[in-house]
Amino acid sequence: MWSRRGARPAIGVSRPRMSTEPAIGHASTLVTQEMDSGGPTPVGRRLTDWRIRRGLGVAGLATRAGVPGQLIEDLEAGEEWVDQGRVLSSLAAGLRLDPAELTGQPYMPCGPGHSTVHSVGWFARRHLARMLSADGVGGEADEIRLAELVDGVRAAADDGELASAAQMVPGLLEVIGPPRPGNTDRGVAALRAVAHVAVSRLLRRLGYRDLAWSLLSYACPPPEARPAVLGEEVWLLLDMGQAELAVARTVRGEADVPDEVLLPLAVAHAALGQEAESERLLASAQEKAISARQRAQVASAWAFAAAEGAAYDDVLTRAEGATCLPAGDRSTLLVLTASARARLGQYGAAVEDLAAAESLAPLHTRLDPLARELVSVLPARAQEHAEVLGGIAARLGMK
Repeated sequence: MWSRRGARPAIGVSRPRMSTEPAIGHASTLVTQEMDSGGPTPVGRRLTDWRIRRGLGVAGLATRAGVPGQLIEDLEAGEEWVDQGRVLSSLAAGLRLDPAELTGQPYMPCGPGHSTVHSVGWFARRHLARMLSADGVGGEADEIRLAELVDGVRAAADDGELASAAQMVPGLLEVIGPPRPGNTDRGVAALRAVAHVAVSRLLRRLGYRDLAWSLLSYACPPPEARPAVLGEEVWLLLDMGQAELAVARTVRGEADVPDEVLLPLAVAHAALGQEAESERLLASAQEKAISARQRAQVASAWAFAAAEGAAYDDVLTRAEGATCLPAGDRSTLLVLTASARARLGQYGAAVEDLAAAESLAPLHTRLDPLARELVSVLPARAQEHAEVLGGIAARLGMK
């Protein structure tokens, strides 16, 4: 279940110093350490710190997390990295943590674009506070303006232009306003729900998962918008390390799985090791796919499901069919294929995929925890690409 296909190179890696104080979850405490030569990855370093804080030995954590002790030792020594949601979730559960406390999200902003996106959290909190206030009831929303802003945020996010999307969020939240009593127009209600999904998606990408969940709870979707909200809820629960809850959420009161939910649900089943059900859902999604973009989305989800099973050859094969993805999703897939190539010993190609991902959607890639894992492990494996990797690390704020 926890296999890692592909041999690791025989390199000398020193053990990390065993700190008695934890790095409390955020990159601000680790940015000067994460690129130490031969050291553990960001997840590996936090794993060591939190294991010590919890008073657990390797064997004790292995038992609680249900993972091999050797995997924990390799992560803490910098010989391994985390590229499977099930591994991250199991380690976090064993330490009684949110997965974000192992990845370090939300990351300390590095650069003006990142700072702009980071501010979405503040605007979302203010919006939620206004929703709870007694004087929060206002007039009816401008449907045309709301539609324009929703489309703008979604398009920018899809294109990987997260800073542009973030700049539209304050205006979007103002137009959404608080819930309106009485019979609100269903078209406006559907737009409000989709707007909540768009902002929650940005918050999830930043690592503000609890905040994203709170915002989704106010979506109040009419039936036609419920699938979009449910799909984002499943992705969010997956990022929270709650694959079982993600599956349970989709079957509660749902006679048929909506098309928008098929792909995240398939990845959730893969994360639980339920490969047959994952394959069934992906095959169903493939049958329903009409456009080239929809077929590419299915291929991408299939690649992520394959990664959960450590089927790295299959990851690369599936990714070949996902060429029509928007820039944001394409960059995420390229980071995944970079990890798959590294697992297969194709280190130069792994660096190329990682660099291509950053070139395609720079900020989108810099917010990806797996990209940070790879920037930590690839220098020792692809020394001829040290300059490229060092540049990426600097832009991530890791050097």
